[in-house]
Amino acid sequence: MPTDTPQPGTIVRNHWSIECMHWGLDHNLQQDNIKRKSSRAARNLDTIQRIVYSVFSIWKGLRKKQSDKNKGMAELIRHISTSFTRLMRFLSQK
Repeated sequence: MPTDTPQPGTIVRNHWSIECMHWGLDHNLQQDNIKRKSSRAARNLDTIQRIVYSVFSIWKGLRKKQSDKNKGMAELIRHISTSFTRLMRFLSQK
């Protein structure tokens, strides 16, 4: 295959970006360990988890404090979820 074709690289990058998100969901939110009783519950929970993961990913990228950027996603989620006040501060940040 010629080396100047950008399509295989694009396909591989797109695939691994999806795999990276799935790994992040499983690693940080323990997605594979949660038992779901119905397919509707599974879809709803998956949607909520993807939203949470996306919000935290964006928030982490926008932070200026290096200590926040160095924290893992699971550590950030645990830190914020332990206090309603922390959650409100997190949601009100720009």
